Amino acid sequence: MKTCLITGGSRGIGAATAVKFAKEGYTVILNYNRSAFQAENLCNTLRAEGCDVHLLHADLSDLSQLKQMFAETEKYFKKLNVLVNNAGIALTKQLQDVSESEYDSIFAVNAKATFFCCREALPLLAKTGGTIVNVASIWGLYGSSCESVYSMSKHAVVGLTRSLSEELFPMGINVNCVCPPIVETDMCAHLTERDIADFCAERNTRLYTPQQVAEDIFSLGTCGETGKILLEK
Repeated sequence: MKTCLITGGSRGIGAATAVKFAKEGYTVILNYNRSAFQAENLCNTLRAEGCDVHLLHADLSDLSQLKQMFAETEKYFKKLNVLVNNAGIALTKQLQDVSESEYDSIFAVNAKATFFCCREALPLLAKTGGTIVNVASIWGLYGSSCESVYSMSKHAVVGLTRSLSEELFPMGINVNCVCPPIVETDMCAHLTERDIADFCAERNTRLYTPQQVAEDIFSLGTCGETGKILLEK
């Protein structure tokens, strides 16, 4: 059975991605940090439907916990076919209001953890000729007022994807990236219907569900191609 590890897999896009891979017959390793109740509930629901799902707790901003997550993956599952780097946090503030600790927190999860997850997964993915799918954002390709730090971190994810797609290609490992515009998740829960309508009109896009993004992640994880940066429209 093929194996997929999804970071930040308890809610939103991560949870929808876990459902998609599980129902496609993958063994799913679902990483979570603070959302234990949601993670356990999702795991139990999928297991009741006959899916093979396992939980791994780790705060990915802590490199020792991140490394332990992959050590346990190697110990119990031996290999990986797909790594989905979905874990991420947002920040909406003006430049002058961003503290150093907030800046560091955003980069620790969105950029640094993504980098080190790729690095730690490398031996496991090399066994299968697997695929990495990084979840960035439309703000990884464009800029946005009051989201400078978040945008910087997601630009880093896109840059990492482009670099690793070339670096890891000789090893048979594909690296792709999805850049969702606006998605019905907790991260966007503060937006009004007017905010969403204005955003979609300005960017010529539409509101996505987590399930729609999960479909694209699955496609990128199984397409057999590398270096794809998918900006959903």
